[in-house]
Amino acid sequence: MNLEVDDIVEAVSELIKRGYDREYRIKDGGLYDLATGMAVATSDVQVDVSLRFESGSGGGDGSNVYAITDGRTKGKGLLIDAFDTLDQDCSRELFARLTTARRPKRISEEVAPSRYGLRKIYKSEFEEDPERFVLRIDFPDFPPCPFGQSFSVLGFDTAEQRYVWLVTSILRDSRLARVPFQAADVPDNE
Repeated sequence: MNLEVDDIVEAVSELIKRGYDREYRIKDGGLYDLATGMAVATSDVQVDVSLRFESGSGGGDGSNVYAITDGRTKGKGLLIDAFDTLDQDCSRELFARLTTARRPKRISEEVAPSRYGLRKIYKSEFEEDPERFVLRIDFPDFPPCPFGQSFSVLGFDTAEQRYVWLVTSILRDSRLARVPFQAADVPDNE
């Protein structure tokens, strides 16, 4: 499928117009359809479009969009790898299937370092105080996702108490604390 777009938000918008209306996520190394609540077998994954948007020096920060058709159900949807971490999250077989025909596109950096309305944190700032930043997982107060879907993880600056965009090299750093959301315990007698 031919798709001429300049950024990830434009890509998602165009693909939704073309009928890719389901949202896929990686769960336990495999593809998971949020609409049906079911896993999609890797052998049923048909990748119709695979795009990579790179920014930063040397392309070290990137996001990926995959337009997928489930060969069994014929459902069409999007898998968005906004943080460029699928190689760590999904099985090798699925990762190979997703990235075989991926087309990279270089996007220019903005004058003010931000991404999707969030202040962008580069590795040099992280190195100054690695304990200042954490990766929050499944928090209910995430800001709106510009792709029309939802974030599952976001960086958080504990000093400024706000969400930030962490570049890929920080996400791969073993010093980055990962903090899953834990709902407050509510007493049974209320």
